[in-house]
Amino acid sequence: MNVEGAGEAGRGKILIVDDTTANIEILYQILKGEFDVLFAKSGADGIRMVREHAPDLVLLDIMMPDMDGYEVCRALKQDPVTSHIPVVFVTAMGNDEDETKGLEEGAIDYLTKPIRPAIVVARVRNHLELKRRGDLLEKLSTELAWKNRELEELARQDGLTGVANRRHFDESLRSEIQRAARNGRNLSLIMCDIDHFKKFNDLYGHFAGDKCLQLVGKLLRKSFKRAGEVVARYGGEEFAVILPDTSGELAGHLAERLRLELLAQALPHAHSEFNMVTMSLGVAGALVTREQDQEWFITAADEALYRSKTAGRNRVTVFDQ
Repeated sequence: MNVEGAGEAGRGKILIVDDTTANIEILYQILKGEFDVLFAKSGADGIRMVREHAPDLVLLDIMMPDMDGYEVCRALKQDPVTSHIPVVFVTAMGNDEDETKGLEEGAIDYLTKPIRPAIVVARVRNHLELKRRGDLLEKLSTELAWKNRELEELARQDGLTGVANRRHFDESLRSEIQRAARNGRNLSLIMCDIDHFKKFNDLYGHFAGDKCLQLVGKLLRKSFKRAGEVVARYGGEEFAVILPDTSGELAGHLAERLRLELLAQALPHAHSEFNMVTMSLGVAGALVTREQDQEWFITAADEALYRSKTAGRNRVTVFDQ
């Protein structure tokens, strides 16, 4: 008996599991013209071949030595790798109890011998079409889930700078305040503003302005990438950083490091008193209690930022409670 090789385009792959060569030959002759046919002559070999060849459908006898068809079906359905592969019992055991048991073990159909070729082919076609549709639906569902995750990520991201947007900032700050209050932990917020950004835009143009914003976003992402830290574009040329488990003093040092990193870029700005692009920063930090809500952190960090601006810009101010 010649067995068709697997893998021809458009042909379903069928595995016959039966300990009787004559039964395999009958099914092979019925199916070979339309499907790729493999076979195994024991339950253990059948399980191995399902794992190795991933057929589209298994035609399974029940009465086999050592491991009967019920055990084989049960093993296939309990294995996450093979549980999705449909199993059809093809057997001489035709009473209602046997059929009920087969379906309860996870088979999708139950064919009794003697085999009727037209019925076998029709059932196999139907089950393969159902599997094809199920596989397609699963693939589309997976792709849709990935697309939804991508869209969700985009909805939380500022398109120009690649940092989080205002919506994500608001959600994250609210969540981190609640967590810190619940656990009695520190939380800090840095607000930073590019100095004289309107003058920079007017002098060098909006394209250069966008490049400047992207540079600041890149520096922020590089400086704050610890788990839980959130960098966001708060609006226009203003950015914000949420720092969980961080005191105001430590956040002030981190803000100063960021200020110096921007200075090191030496991006020219002829209408700045420093002749280059600089940043003013305000820091608010606290051991969070119920008194420190979202409004408190934003107001405190804004006030510290305002002090940096009025004191001459290009500096860091930590809010003093």
